[in-house]
Formats: sequence, structure tokens, C-alpha cells
Amino acid sequence: MSYDRDEWRRPWRADQLPGVVATSTDRTPPTSDPGPADDAAGADTTETPDHAGEPAAPEPLTRFPQAPPAGFGAAADGPGSPVGSVRPPDATGTVDPPEPKRRRGLIGVTIGALFGAVLGTLATLGFVLPAQEPTADEAPSATQTDVSAPSIEVAGDGGTIVPGVAQAVTPSVVTIDVTGSDIGGQGGSLGSGVIYRSDGFILTNHHVIEPAMDGNVDVTVRLASGDIIDAEIIGSDELNDLAVLQVDRSGLPAINFRPDDEPLVVGETVVAIGAPFGLETSVTAGIISALNREIRIDAAQVIPSVIQTDAAINPGNSGGALVDAQGRLIGINTAILSRSGASQGVGFAVSWEQAISSADQLIDQGFVRQPLLGVTGTDVTPEIAEDFGLPASRGAVIDSVQPGTGADDADLRPGDIIVEFDGEQLATMSQLVAEVRRLAPGDTVDLVLIRNGERIDVEVTISERPRDE
Repeated sequence: MSYDRDEWRRPWRADQLPGVVATSTDRTPPTSDPGPADDAAGADTTETPDHAGEPAAPEPLTRFPQAPPAGFGAAADGPGSPVGSVRPPDATGTVDPPEPKRRRGLIGVTIGALFGAVLGTLATLGFVLPAQEPTADEAPSATQTDVSAPSIEVAGDGGTIVPGVAQAVTPSVVTIDVTGSDIGGQGGSLGSGVIYRSDGFILTNHHVIEPAMDGNVDVTVRLASGDIIDAEIIGSDELNDLAVLQVDRSGLPAINFRPDDEPLVVGETVVAIGAPFGLETSVTAGIISALNREIRIDAAQVIPSVIQTDAAINPGNSGGALVDAQGRLIGINTAILSRSGASQGVGFAVSWEQAISSADQLIDQGFVRQPLLGVTGTDVTPEIAEDFGLPASRGAVIDSVQPGTGADDADLRPGDIIVEFDGEQLATMSQLVAEVRRLAPGDTVDLVLIRNGERIDVEVTISERPRDE
């Protein structure tokens, strides 16, 4: 019996799927810029010069880790030295020359300096409060033990707390090094990880440790303290691009998590911490640019309901932490949308809710039981809404139903339009996939369908996606 790999919407024609830049696990700089991988239809998505009347090439989705740029190597001075890896900015004709400064008297300079010092002191005291130790009545998280990172209290503008967040969270972020002769014979790859539990469990991306899944390959973890420890792969959730490692160390500072009942808000301050290009414990800040995005990793894999941020994320940041202004984990940095392979202000992180669910299952049983509804489909268009008399262009149209799944048992049919999921209005096919991913095999869900103009209530039992043994 054949199964579709995933239930995703298909809003593009085959020749319009976004290109994907294949991730190199080679630490040796490539001799030429690699082009994006072919999409499902084999269309050439390599960038070409613009021509009149031709559409622009799609933005490629870059996955990490990638090989460091030319000039980056072990021979450079210092650990993770960026010697030769940073191109100096173009200083020709980019800005206007500054206007001549006006002279100010000694009194004006003195008053200005004193005024600035007072303001700076007030801002520091008024907006940043020191980290506090957890109180005795605070119940510990199920995924944490007796040691955790400090918590951050914010009063006022969250943007002023970035230094405090960096200081509190950096010890909970590690650098992951995958080395071995089986990785293309070139050396290895670099990525980041987050200390998930104090007893040595570390959360990262699947694609960071994928080269070590087969073959004689070593995985090591470098703590923020500089200690290097051998790591064991506990399990991997390829569908959500997550994995768990374990090191033989206790008392590690486990990262804190944002509560489930505190929803994310577009525009709030976030901080990304990782090891871009092997530069350990690098910190960048930005905002949440959007929520509930979907990223298409390749023609057969879509990750729904991810967080979009403009915090700079580069090769090597994968698996690192995206935290809020209180230093609480909200996502695992996973991918960027870029033409150059480096950050262009569009990064994506798998949500902390999915990360916790996958990590707990991997630790408990070594694999993740993936839920499956058993349908493929697309979004409701204005034309479909008009034809079926729908009040708005919302919902998911079923294209096909997989035999032997919960959708098949519930008699869902091609052409059915799902408009409600467990009592909530359904907007898109991507939202349907995200809602199903939050369930477990065996759960039941109430759907509302439109079939031949009639409203139908259906109860569906979620199936389990077949696992690759």
C-alpha cells in the first residue's frame, strides 16, 4: 500500500515550486557556488540574469549546516576565527559624506554628558530587572531537572533586555561538530544545539546530525564553557527536522520554555543564539516577523506552522535557540530564505511546542509516532467559494484520500471541503496539516465538511504514519 509522504497543500504548479539550496555537510569551501536543487518537476531554478518579460527566479530555501566560506579553516588564528571569511563592505558611493560638526562650548558639552549619563542610568534601572532564582512553590517543568538557565524579568521595552537574555541563555546553547571519513571524505559539518534537560539531553535539527545517522561518524558537543564531550544520537524526527543527542554530563543549565498558554505575538522581540560559521555563542536580535508559516524543504517535505523572524540566522545556527525577551525558548532555528546562502532577514524556526513533543517521544521511545489524517488537498480559492456558496475563501479542498487511513474509514471523499476542525474555523490546507501534527495517533477529531452544497459533521480517528524501519 502506498502512502503520500505528507499532507500538504499544493498552491503552485510543478514549475513554480520554490528552489532549494542543498546543504553541504562539507567543511571544505566549495570551488564554485552550488545552484539550488531541482524541484519536484525537475525544473531548473538556478539564478540567471534578468531578462525582459521573464519571471524572477524563486527565492531558494537554504538549510544548514553549510560549508564555511572561502578562507575559513583550522589554520586561522583562534577558535572559530573568521579570518578571510568576511567580505569588507563596499565603501564606494554607498553613503553621503557627513556634514561638518558644529563646535559646542565647554558648558554645552558638560551638560549634555551629564544629561546622557542620567538618562542611561534611569533606562537601565527602569527597564531591566535582575534575574531571579525560582521560588520554592514553582513546579518544575516535566522536561527539566534541578538545574536550569536563569529567568529574565522584563519591565518596559523588551528590546532593552537583549544583553541580559544573552548572558542568561548562552550557557544553554552548544556547538555540534559532526566529523568522519564517511561525510564525503571532506571532514564534517557544524551546527548548534540547545540543552533540553539538565541530565545531558540536547535538542537540535535532524539535518545537523543527519551525516552521522549512517556510517562511522563522530558527533561531539562543545559547551559554552569550552568543554568538548562525545555525544550519542538518541533519535531523530526527520518530518519536523528535529533530533535529540545525549552527553555523559549532569548538572547542565537546561533552557527555560515559554508557557503554552502564552501565545506568540508578531512584532515581539526575539534573540537567536548559535554558532554561525562555527563562531560559537553568537547572538543576534530581531522580532517575530510572522507566525504559522510553512516551509517547503523539498518536493516531498513541508514543515507547517513555523515562526518567521528577521533575527540574523546563518549557516551553523541550525539547531540553536530562538528565545523571547525573557530568555524562554520559543523555537529551534532551522532554515532561511536566501539567494546568497547567508542571512537576508527571513529566517524560520520550528515552534517550541513541536520541539517539546518530538523531544519527549525521542527520549522515551527513540522515535516519534507521527499522526496521519490521510488526505491531500489545497486551499479554497475565491472561485471555489463562489461555486459552493461559501461565505469566504476559507477551508481545505480534498484532492485525494489514502486507503486504510482514518480519513478513508470516515468516508471522506475527493471534492469535500473541510471548513471546521474540532470546532474551530479552518483557513487553509497548511493549517489543517499543522492541526493534525499536534495530535497523536488514535486521537479523534470532529470535522465539518461541505459536500455537494450540504454541511456534514464527521468524526475521524487519526492514523499513524508508517515509519521507515
